[in-house]
Amino acid sequence: MEAWRARQRVIKTLEEELSEEERREARQDHHARRPPRPCGITIHTGVGCPLACAYCYIYDMGFPGSAKPYKLSPLQLAYAVATNPHVAVGPWGTLVAVGSVTEPFLPQTRELALGYMKAIAAYLGNPLQVSTKMPPPPELAEVQGGLDVLISVTDLSGKLEPRAPPPLERLRAGAELIKRGISATLFVRPIVPGVTDGELTRLLALAAELGYRRVVFGTLRVTKGIVARLRAFGVDVAPYVRELHERRQTPIRYPKEKFAAVARQMGFEVLPASCAANVVAHGQACALCGWGPCGDVKKLKVDVRDVEEYLETRGYKSVEVSVVEGLKIRINKRLKPIDKIFLEQATRLPISEPAR
Repeated sequence: MEAWRARQRVIKTLEEELSEEERREARQDHHARRPPRPCGITIHTGVGCPLACAYCYIYDMGFPGSAKPYKLSPLQLAYAVATNPHVAVGPWGTLVAVGSVTEPFLPQTRELALGYMKAIAAYLGNPLQVSTKMPPPPELAEVQGGLDVLISVTDLSGKLEPRAPPPLERLRAGAELIKRGISATLFVRPIVPGVTDGELTRLLALAAELGYRRVVFGTLRVTKGIVARLRAFGVDVAPYVRELHERRQTPIRYPKEKFAAVARQMGFEVLPASCAANVVAHGQACALCGWGPCGDVKKLKVDVRDVEEYLETRGYKSVEVSVVEGLKIRINKRLKPIDKIFLEQATRLPISEPAR
């Protein structure tokens, strides 16, 4: 399969540039083992975050309130992702999202984040997206054509983000990227009752004036700690929560559709999830999860014989593959999880197998 062969070529190229010790460290890293979700694989540019946003989940996961750059070099990180057996390499491969357990563009992580993105773009070519609460650096315009930058804003006051730069500053910096041909998506996340809804129209109007045309709305997910921190800021979300846990996050019961309706009336393209913005910005398509399909699904072309040859090289006998209504791949064999995930990542289509 071409996606499999492409990965082997990338691995060989990077192995020539890394020492044996560097390769070993990268292969032992979780980026080299963690299976991607349908929305892609997340790249960690650091650990911990000092921005102290009241709704942030990382503190309940045990991450600190200070940021430490991630341990791998950019080439090591690209190598770790390439060697991950679940990941499909290439322009139509696994979606890559930068930013999770830290803010990527903190002073401590900014250069490393840019280095990671440039290495992935140059060696792997996978579709890239980054989410930020900082003013995104102008150097992003040089990373990758199609790159999507999620400008994360909860409301224009920034009252729940005491150490983050003002939302207007982020929005204006994202607008400068738009002028340079980079996709910047307004990421209204999380929606906080009594905060986001009070300024939604003003936020959307300002974003439209600055040149934003796409928006993603994200649901607030809470733990006991997050509810307590929000209450300290004068926000009570307890009425919207069925159950609370110490670490497991629970989405609040608060309809996003009314926000989406307002945005559509104002001319925005409303996307169902952040990964959809990555797909659309790159002019691609994906049908892997229930939020989609996203993009023009006619672009999802599957070479049935290519899939069969891949499975045969992986030891499966008498393989039969078919594409169902252009949105699902049917295979007459039960697959090992590693092969199923890789094929789904390489084709952007879910795999249907025989029942046990």
